[in-house]
Amino acid sequence: MTELLPGIGTLDKGSLCYSIYSQLYHNFFYAQDAGTIMEGDQTSVRLHNTAYNFASAISSGVNGEGDGESGGILLDYLRKTGDDMRGQLRANYGFEAGTDNRMLLRVSESGINISGDLRLGGNNLYLADKQVLRYDSALGTIELEGRQINFNASSLHSTGELIIGTNKATGVYITPALLQIGGKDVYHTGNANRADISWMMRNALVSGKLEVSGAVELKGALNALQSVNLGANGKTVLSVHSDTADFSGYLSFSEGYGIRIEGLPVLTRLKDKGVLLASPGGDLLLGSENTAKLRLQSALCDIDGDTVLVSKYGAACFPGSLTVRHNYGDDLLSSYHKDKQDEGILIHKRLRLGSSAGAYLYGKNETLNFASEVFRTDSENGMTVSYPYEASLSFVPSTSLYQRQDRYSDTFCLKTDADFFSFNKPIETSGHLGIDGSFTRLMDKQLIFTADSYLLSVANGIRHYGDAYFMGGISSEHFSSGFAGSGWAILKNKTTGSIQATFDEVVIRKKMRVYELEVQKNTATNGSLWVTDSCCGDTVIPL
Repeated sequence: MTELLPGIGTLDKGSLCYSIYSQLYHNFFYAQDAGTIMEGDQTSVRLHNTAYNFASAISSGVNGEGDGESGGILLDYLRKTGDDMRGQLRANYGFEAGTDNRMLLRVSESGINISGDLRLGGNNLYLADKQVLRYDSALGTIELEGRQINFNASSLHSTGELIIGTNKATGVYITPALLQIGGKDVYHTGNANRADISWMMRNALVSGKLEVSGAVELKGALNALQSVNLGANGKTVLSVHSDTADFSGYLSFSEGYGIRIEGLPVLTRLKDKGVLLASPGGDLLLGSENTAKLRLQSALCDIDGDTVLVSKYGAACFPGSLTVRHNYGDDLLSSYHKDKQDEGILIHKRLRLGSSAGAYLYGKNETLNFASEVFRTDSENGMTVSYPYEASLSFVPSTSLYQRQDRYSDTFCLKTDADFFSFNKPIETSGHLGIDGSFTRLMDKQLIFTADSYLLSVANGIRHYGDAYFMGGISSEHFSSGFAGSGWAILKNKTTGSIQATFDEVVIRKKMRVYELEVQKNTATNGSLWVTDSCCGDTVIPL
């Protein structure tokens, strides 16, 4: 004989495992042919066990419930509504970020695209793990370093000074108005474009291509307002043109640094190898009208990283609370928690069944109400009219005459504004059926009206306690009148209105009073017939 699995009785009714188990068993049970299964039989026990095994496996895989030994797949997911990340953020299939519903940063197969201003909070810029750009805040100096800096076909414009060397006196000094080499002005072309001659000038305008084979050190600001291509080893990593900066490599940040907007960090590398993505004061928006969909590549977790809120496969868990509204209206569904024993889901208004126009449940104070309608079609005009009715379930103080006397007694109350209750199956009770406020009740083998008036079933019939009053006649199951009749009866004569009793024999142990006596006798004999005197007396005195 199949037995119920012991783990079913220990399930927490507030757990995900119990919710899945109850729903699965309900579906399995009602999927069977009508009349082939009853609750408690072997088939239902096997369905219980099957539903429990499925629910245990599912809940274990989702959040670690059931009999599984591993944690759930949702434990490392971030909440869609916002959360702090404790782990590494990966977006290996593309990434977009921005603010005010405007994309500012895009990572795609072509590289990194920044459509807004790029502000670096650090003093150094690394490309391919090489420091190529540094800024000295004390001196206000920017240093650009690389084995080769190639501006290609771009024009280089500067309104400040350019010094190549340790100082103006010994190096090349260039300003918009002066070019000097070794502290001497250069005004002729004889020493220009020669590899063996060092020279400086105050101002210089290069109409064509400027190519520097060695290192370039800029003591002032570098303005490249037409376009810029920066890279290493002959490969362009950063390309600036129009209002777009394209990256063909990676931005690398030291711990505690990242990207700022309006002086506030929006992308920061954390010490625990995490990355903080934030907004400079407004909302952090993911996606736009041009975004087809947002896809999670990892779980979305709570602030502590202990609970998976949304998995990358769509499973969701909201341990804090849950509130559901429609069109920004009132609360329709929410969760609540008082303690471990008192927590659950609140249905604030109606719970519809079947469809939005179907029957519904709602709570009113301490009462659970069920509402539905009866539809009738008028035979004259063919119009259909609905008649709404409600039924309520509640607990009220008992008014039963059989209530407990040693404590307060309460009653489960079922009320309706319909005219009748109808049941399509027999009604059985382990106690008695009674009438509220009355001694009348129906029990096993007993029908009690009062303490002194009741019917009791005995081995060979029904025992009657109390007086009996019959408004009509009483007879045996089969009865026919007359001398040759059968059965017995006490009936009213429809002709005379008198009450007539018919029996085969009557035995009277004591006194019989007869106001009129009629004797009818049929006698037959094939022998002697004796006729003797008779007498009657008014009084009999015992001797």
